[in-house]
Amino acid sequence: MRSPDTRTRPHPGDVWISRPPYLFLAHILAVDDHCDPAVVSYVLHDEDGFVLEQVSEATLDRDWWHSFRPMERRYG
Repeated sequence: MRSPDTRTRPHPGDVWISRPPYLFLAHILAVDDHCDPAVVSYVLHDEDGFVLEQVSEATLDRDWWHSFRPMERRYG
């Protein structure tokens, strides 16, 4: 299994998608890089767009990148 790209940082307004086997969308609300380790707050949606929960200050660690990846927008 490939190591996740931990250099890509979430930013407020971004949408990140969960890695398989689940399909969740994390709408990023805030990122605090000033604390150690950094934390991220987001709203988690299921594949139908329903809100599952709002997560405040989840640790932005290796587990984050194993669970989520940036969602690539495609047009056309």
